[in-house]
Amino acid sequence: MDRFTEQLDNCKSEAELEELRHQLFKESVRIRAEQAQLEKDYDDLHRERKALMGERRQLQREKRQLSIEMNQLRETVEYERKRLKDDERLLDKKQKIIERSYALFETDRQNLRDEYAKVEQERANLRRANLSARKEVYATGLFFRGVNNQVALKKRYKELMKIYHPDNSCGDQEILIKINEEYEELKERFNRVGRQA
Repeated sequence: MDRFTEQLDNCKSEAELEELRHQLFKESVRIRAEQAQLEKDYDDLHRERKALMGERRQLQREKRQLSIEMNQLRETVEYERKRLKDDERLLDKKQKIIERSYALFETDRQNLRDEYAKVEQERANLRRANLSARKEVYATGLFFRGVNNQVALKKRYKELMKIYHPDNSCGDQEILIKINEEYEELKERFNRVGRQA
């Protein structure tokens, strides 16, 4: 501006003055253009700043949301770890129970085998006893007719005791004495046959 003032003072002719006016006009137009450009740049910067602020707020919201999700994920992971440990312990307990049950099962199986062997041995002994008893001894008394071994004898004796015991309503002392005599006699006879076999 000082330069133009100095040039204005140095102008001696109308043409120089016109030239100076023309330069001032150009300078004014240039300044307005620059001002308009600056305002436009300022508006652009303002819009960019607003956009950046919006993006910043969006990033902060996303950061908070991500933080919340991370905390939830941590809690979920901790819960799942704890649940897995509990499941592991439960599976260990179940496995121990199964192992103990299997051991008991094996013990029971062995006991059953032993018991089966004993039953087979007793069955063989009873067959031999039955064969020898059938050949030699049959009960012919009143109460024990058809009995041919000690097991059947004991069974019939118990049945008769239930029926004829004096404490029973249809019990009879005299019949009970006869039953006992016959039972003792047959028992002795079966014992003799068993010793001989």
